[in-house]
Amino acid sequence: KQWIPVNIDKVCDSFTYGTSAKSENEGKYPVIRMGNIQNGKLDWSDLKYTSDESEYMKYKLNIGDILFNRTNSPELVGKTTIYDGNRAACYAGYIIKIDPYRKYVNPYYLNIVLNSQYAKRWCWENKTDGVSQSNINAQKISKFTIPYPSLSEQEEIVNRVQSLFDILDDIERRYKVLCDKLDKLSQAVLCKAFKGELNI
Repeated sequence: KQWIPVNIDKVCDSFTYGTSAKSENEGKYPVIRMGNIQNGKLDWSDLKYTSDESEYMKYKLNIGDILFNRTNSPELVGKTTIYDGNRAACYAGYIIKIDPYRKYVNPYYLNIVLNSQYAKRWCWENKTDGVSQSNINAQKISKFTIPYPSLSEQEEIVNRVQSLFDILDDIERRYKVLCDKLDKLSQAVLCKAFKGELNI
């Protein structure tokens, strides 16, 4: 009951677009693109790079920055992740960097909210549609309203959600191991069948 609705521009410092410079297949700094945002996480595969120091300094990422995919297909626009500082990187033009005020909002809480069904529904209702792409600009996303609990509650929510994701990741790992074992078993059974060694 103590939570209040707050536009995120009240708890965030800036909403900035990424670099429009052409990236390269090799270079010093990864350039995070919309394809690197997957299921609320950063996917560090299939990277493009820049070695331009001035470009990196202008668009560099800091731990806790939120990356919002502003242009994509209608069902994918609004994909969001958080930069965890694993490696130095900057971000591309189809992404908006949201810089939260850390003393007002936990960036990981904000990332959870922006990945919720509530946020996905808001993106669907507020996107601007083009021929094959949809767009949500910085002005629109700055007016997205979040449920705003205290910082201590935000932290507790983050911890509980992360615990659930840890369980989910463990289930996924076990599932992949089981699938691999079943695949090998199937191949062994087929091999025996073709050799006439299968006793039924």
